[in-house]
Amino acid sequence: MRSAGLAIIFVAALAACVPSKKEGTAGAASAAGIPLRPSLRAEPGEFRLSRHREVRVVFSLVNISRRVLVLDFPTEQHFEVAMRTSGGQRLFLWSEDRHFAAAASSVVINPGERLEYEADVPTREMEVGGIYPVEAFLLGYPETTSTIMLSP
Repeated sequence: MRSAGLAIIFVAALAACVPSKKEGTAGAASAAGIPLRPSLRAEPGEFRLSRHREVRVVFSLVNISRRVLVLDFPTEQHFEVAMRTSGGQRLFLWSEDRHFAAAASSVVINPGERLEYEADVPTREMEVGGIYPVEAFLLGYPETTSTIMLSP
């Protein structure tokens, strides 16, 4: 009985620390108020098509607030990565050949913590000297979009 009471107090205290989407903190990015700093980088940064069949992209988000953030997702897929031609034609969509459970999921990010996702982007459709925008974002949080340009 005593441990159940402590658990209720703990849950109530934790709930008071977690912003909800309704407050505009977990569903809005920098301009709209979500305290996440997104970034995207390629590994390697410079590459040759003859040596690399794929380029790894790392999508990072840092909680720059002093509050715990809870991000809710409708499925087990949390992020997306897409590559296009300079003309806008889609060449690659990370989730296209993957299956995700339809179960809702959440991610908790403590203040100052970094959340990272990685994806391998194929180079088979690229041409030397071409410029290929690659963007990554959290599903349901389009304001977290980060873009880099790949150019072999």
